[in-house]
Amino acid sequence: MATGITETDVWAAADALLLEGARPTIERVRQKIGRGSPNTVSPHLETWFRALGARIKDPGAFSAAPEIPDPIAQAASHFWEAALAAARSEQVQAYQQRWEELAKEGESFASQAEQLEQREAQLLNRERDLQEGLKVATAQLAAAEDRLQAAEERLQAAEAQLRQRDKTLAAAQDTLADARAANQALLAEADLARDKHTHALTAQDARHAAHERRWLNELDAERSAVKRLQARLDDLQATSLQQADQQRLALAAAQEQQRAAEQDARLLRAQALSDARQHQTEAAAHGQALQAAQSREADLAARLAASSAQCDELLAQLKSKDAQFNDLAQRLLADQAPPRHHDATP
Repeated sequence: MATGITETDVWAAADALLLEGARPTIERVRQKIGRGSPNTVSPHLETWFRALGARIKDPGAFSAAPEIPDPIAQAASHFWEAALAAARSEQVQAYQQRWEELAKEGESFASQAEQLEQREAQLLNRERDLQEGLKVATAQLAAAEDRLQAAEERLQAAEAQLRQRDKTLAAAQDTLADARAANQALLAEADLARDKHTHALTAQDARHAAHERRWLNELDAERSAVKRLQARLDDLQATSLQQADQQRLALAAAQEQQRAAEQDARLLRAQALSDARQHQTEAAAHGQALQAAQSREADLAARLAASSAQCDELLAQLKSKDAQFNDLAQRLLADQAPPRHHDATP
């Protein structure tokens, strides 16, 4: 507050302005006094306006001095009333304008508050949507991991079946080798018997004239030996045929296992490809696992091809063995044919 400005100074300056016919304002009061700040003059001027009505009711409050002529006193009264009405009108307009500004500010604040509430609701909805999307994505990722793990387990089972099939084929190959060795021994024994029989026939022809009975006895013994040899050969051939049938059954079982393994591999490959297409964008981190599964499938296919080649080779060997058996049977039948005898010389 400026030093020296009192309520009395402000009231006196306002009264003087009103008597001069001027409307008292903060700036005019300051100019009338010659000093003072608006913040100091404004509250005293407000007090002067509030007390102005009661002072107007007092006839002597603004009465002119006795020495003032009556026309001047009337003019002063008229100017006072005009100034009072103007001040009231200005104050009402100021209040009305301020009220309108406050109303507009309130409407603006209400609109901003409503916008903020809508924005907050949108953010809450967006947050809920993001949380739901995150839950769905997490569930889908877990399902993809489970399917990949199941595919790996099926691949491992297929590999175990292939290893078992390899063992079965190895056992079949061992059995075939044993049968081949037995056949070779049988052929050697048959050749030896044929040589022996030929030698015996040659000796019989040389001694036929003098030893017809002995030759006939030896021939009968030889025929018995041939029959025993034929029976043994038949037994061996039956055993070999039975082993060949077992090998064929083992080969058929191995081929069936091979087809089952190939079907499982195709199903696994189709399932892996379907899972990869479905979760390509959501499970990119499992690409390495899928590549490893495809690599194992390629290795499985190579091993299946190798097994097929082994099966073909085994079939060829069985066919060769059947041909050897047929040849051996024909040779034995030829050996069993009765030889031509010359009449004994008397």
